[in-house]
Amino acid sequence: MIEKKWQKKWADEKLFESNPNNKEKLFITVAFPYPSGAMHIGHGRTYTVPDVYARFKRMEGYNVLFPMAWHVTGAPVIGIADRIKRKDPWTLDLYEYVHRVPKDELPKLEDPEYIVRYFSSE
Repeated sequence: MIEKKWQKKWADEKLFESNPNNKEKLFITVAFPYPSGAMHIGHGRTYTVPDVYARFKRMEGYNVLFPMAWHVTGAPVIGIADRIKRKDPWTLDLYEYVHRVPKDELPKLEDPEYIVRYFSSE
């Protein structure tokens, strides 16, 4: 398979191993996604562009650090939980029909921590 071929090449060339003593350092970051909804094509574009750039710079010999994580802060997730708690029709429709959250799960989304757990494991 193509994927296995390139993973082996990267492993053999130790592209993802740090050697900070002899390579110029490059740190790349991008806005981390909120676990407040399902991933969509916009996420793909947002993370593909810097990923390609990071890989290119590694091939040029840079020691690249490009961390990936989830951004779990209160405001967006708490806002969603509050709208669900208030039975906001637009928000309920969004999570039921767009994010495909089963109807019996919707009341659980009144808890911000549940929202984070739900979309982090989806």
